[in-house]
Amino acid sequence: MSLSLIRKPFVIQGLAFTVAALMMNNAQAASEQEQIQQLRDEVKELRALLEQYVPQSKQKNDLPQVAATPATTVVNAPNSQAVAVTESSQKSQLGFRTASGAQVQLYGFLRGDASYQAKGGDGIFNRINKVDLENNEKNSDRFYSTATVTRFGLDFKAPVQGADVGGKLEVDFRGGSSNDTIRIRHAYLTYNDWLFGQTTSTFLATDVQPEMLDFNSPLGIGTYRTPMVRYSTQLNPTTTYAVALEKGNDDNRAPALTTKLKYDFAEGKGTTSARALLTEARSKASFANDDKQLSANESALGWGVAIGAKYKFTDSLQAMIDYSHVKGDSKFLLYTNNAFNVNPNNFDLNLNEFDAVTVGTTYQITPKVRSTLAYGAMFANDSNDFAQQAFADTAQNKTLQQGWWNVMYSPVSPITFGLEYVYGERKTFNGQKGKDNRVGAMARYNF
Repeated sequence: MSLSLIRKPFVIQGLAFTVAALMMNNAQAASEQEQIQQLRDEVKELRALLEQYVPQSKQKNDLPQVAATPATTVVNAPNSQAVAVTESSQKSQLGFRTASGAQVQLYGFLRGDASYQAKGGDGIFNRINKVDLENNEKNSDRFYSTATVTRFGLDFKAPVQGADVGGKLEVDFRGGSSNDTIRIRHAYLTYNDWLFGQTTSTFLATDVQPEMLDFNSPLGIGTYRTPMVRYSTQLNPTTTYAVALEKGNDDNRAPALTTKLKYDFAEGKGTTSARALLTEARSKASFANDDKQLSANESALGWGVAIGAKYKFTDSLQAMIDYSHVKGDSKFLLYTNNAFNVNPNNFDLNLNEFDAVTVGTTYQITPKVRSTLAYGAMFANDSNDFAQQAFADTAQNKTLQQGWWNVMYSPVSPITFGLEYVYGERKTFNGQKGKDNRVGAMARYNF
C-alpha cells in the first residue's frame, strides 16, 4: 500500500475530529454567552429593586436631626456638644412619607423638672433679673415642678429636583400666661440657601453657650426665636456666613438686620463666630405735662456686636466663652433692662447700654456622666442718661451675676438625669440687691 493511501484515512479522521471539536467549542461558547446574558438580566433586576428602596433610606438619613437638644437642649444647652453629638447621631426611626412624597421625621423629648428655691424669683426657671430684693422676699423657700418643657418636632425634606427644600416645626407647652399651652418654637421652610419663618436669631450663637439644666437658659446669652428671612452660605469648608432681616420690637417700623460669620478651626476641635445687630428703638409713650396729654413718637438706632468661641482641649474637656455689647435693644439677649427710657422734658430716647458675658467648661467624667461649671454676667452702663433716669426703678439692674454647676447622667442613650445648683445676685442702679439660690433636678427621655 502506498504511503499516500495510508495517510488519506488519517487526514480524513483528523478533519473529522477537528470539525467535531470546533462544533463542541461553539456549542460551549454559545452556552456561556447565554449564561452571561442571563446573569446580566438578573443584575438589572436586582439594580431595579435597589433603586426602589435605597434612595428612600438615604433620604431618611439625610433628614436634619434634632440635637437632643444638645444644643438646644439639653435644655437649651448647646455646650453639650461632646455628648449631644452622640445622642443626635443616633437617628430616630420615627419617620414617614407624606402624600406629596416629603420625608418627615419626628423627634423630641419627654421631660420633667423639679426645683427647690431658697431665694429667687416667682417661678421654677431662671429669672435672675427679677429675683426678690432684700427685705422684700416673697418667693423664698418654695418647691416647684413641671412637665411643660416636653417638646415635639418634625423635620421635613421634600423630593424636589434640582433644589434643596426642607422645613421644621417644633413646639413645647410653655405658651400662655399659665405656661401650659402649646407654643411654637421653630416653624420655617428652607429653599437652598434661604430660610423663611421663625427660628433662633442670627445674632445669637447657642452652640458656644455653656450647658445649663435650667430651661430658661444662662445669663449672658440669648435664645430669642423670631420671624425672619435669612440667607446663609458656605464660603469655604471651614467658614459660613449668614445675613437676615428679623422682627424686633413690636413698635419698630423696620426689621432688625443681623449677620453672623462662623469659622471652624483646629480640624473641628474649635469654632468661633462674630455677629452684628442693627435695630430700631422706637417710643410711642404718652406723658401728662401741665394738664396736657403729650405723646412721644421718637426713634433711635440700636446696635450690638458679639463674639464667641468654643474649643475642645481633649475628648473629655471643652471650654466656651461668649461676649456681647448692645445698645438700645432688649429683645435678643436674655435678662436685660428696657431698651430705653424717655426723657419727659424733650422726649429724647435714653438708650440702655450693657455688656454681657458667659464662660464655662464641660468635663466628660465617664461615657455616661458629664459636668458643667459656668458663670454669666450682665453689666449695664451706670453713667449714661438711661441709668440716671432709672435710678429709682428697681426693675432695672446695674449688674447681674450668676454661677451654676450641674451633673448629667445618661445610663442609656435616650435617658438623661440632671442635678444643678445655681447661685446669683442682682443689683439695681440705686444699690439694692437680690439673691438667687436654688437646686434643680431633671429627667428626660429623648425620642
